[in-house]
Amino acid sequence: MKEEYIPELGKVHITKRKHSKRITVRYDPKGKIKVSLPKNISYKAGLKYIHSKKSTIKSKIKILQDEQNDVEFNDYQTKWHKVILKPEERADAIYQIKNSDILIRFPYQTDRKDPWLQSIVREGVETALRNEAKNYLPYRLFELGSQYNLHFNKVYIKNVRTLWGSCSSKNNINLNIHLMRLPDHLIDYVLLHELCHTVYKNHSDRFWKLLNTCVNEDIPKLKSELRAYHPRLF
Repeated sequence: MKEEYIPELGKVHITKRKHSKRITVRYDPKGKIKVSLPKNISYKAGLKYIHSKKSTIKSKIKILQDEQNDVEFNDYQTKWHKVILKPEERADAIYQIKNSDILIRFPYQTDRKDPWLQSIVREGVETALRNEAKNYLPYRLFELGSQYNLHFNKVYIKNVRTLWGSCSSKNNINLNIHLMRLPDHLIDYVLLHELCHTVYKNHSDRFWKLLNTCVNEDIPKLKSELRAYHPRLF
């Protein structure tokens, strides 16, 4: 991996990936930029590409930052929990998971868009999502696998920003806690997608044919619906 400083962007982490077929750029609201290069693309060519896309990258990061700093939490819900804001006479902010509530207790004078408060809410929501995911996703994965005779080895529940799920060469399946923010039919689509990767490790025609036999809805429509969501919080 190489790390380069690029004016207006800051530090850029560049990595070569064995299975990458094109240059990909990933960034988060904090401005961290990671670039993946195919093995046959030089670092010099990668840097040239990044410079050519500098304005696009800056714009995307600005959009993510604006989204992060413009949030109203009052009606925010996970699958089984809802955020409840409770201003109080207190000096700190905490979250508590109580039954179906993510209770956020914070000082009266705090601006609800304050990054400090947002971080507390985010921590509370992610805790609730992790609990929900651990209780639901392995069970649902086993249920779907048994239904379609697709067998996995182990399942891991993770909190990542870029993937809904993945399947390793050993048929271990990784699932994102943020799946719990999706409608049930999209959760099933992602789980079936990863289960089909236990048979085919790529996106060949045979893979899509197998997935099509497991999914009752139109796959392009499901993929389009899924793109409306993102595996990250506010």
